[in-house]
Amino acid sequence: MPSLEWMELFQEPLDVWGFGLYVLIFPVYHAIYPLALTRFFPQQASRTRFDRFRRSWIEGIVDRKDYLLAAQQTRNLTMVNVFLASSSLILTGFSANVLIELGRNPDLPLSGAFGADAGAEGSKLLLLILAFGAAFAYSMTSLRHLSLFNIVIGAERSLIREYEGSAVEYLSNLINRASNRHTLAVRCLYSATPLFLWLFDSRLFLGVTLLWGFKFMVLHDFHRRSSKS
Repeated sequence: MPSLEWMELFQEPLDVWGFGLYVLIFPVYHAIYPLALTRFFPQQASRTRFDRFRRSWIEGIVDRKDYLLAAQQTRNLTMVNVFLASSSLILTGFSANVLIELGRNPDLPLSGAFGADAGAEGSKLLLLILAFGAAFAYSMTSLRHLSLFNIVIGAERSLIREYEGSAVEYLSNLINRASNRHTLAVRCLYSATPLFLWLFDSRLFLGVTLLWGFKFMVLHDFHRRSSKS
């Protein structure tokens, strides 16, 4: 494998700015958003709103005892997570293979073809592998919560209360965790896009990182109730 010297990532100032923004927008923001922002801005945070919607759905399922409907409605999320996990695993293996071949054969087209040496390209590929690995882990965690939900949804309410407390609360937590882990898996794959483009051009890396940050913070994660005319 090529020597992975992390400082080799920063060939120019745009690399430093891009990587700093990348860290703030992806790992830092997504660590803060579920914990702090949903607590301080519950009415504006989309996650809080959809968690409440899913809880209302669970209440209706429990009241009607329509457990088959619950299993059917979670099937699509299960299938999507299986696809994400499989894709992430394949992409991880492909990136790892390129990284290994880059070390074995310094004359590969990737090595130095975009103005950086093999060490810088190897470090970028390793970051890609970490992004794909995180997507795989989140997808598998979401699948675990979904499988527990589909098993427990038909259990006796009294038995759930004995071990877990409120059945609605417990089932809501399971489905909300599954959905939120799925969102994080998708966003890990989003985060791989600027890393991949970084192999080609630092300006693309910086620009796409800013684009995703704008999309998350302005268009997706916060809901502004439209005023009624």
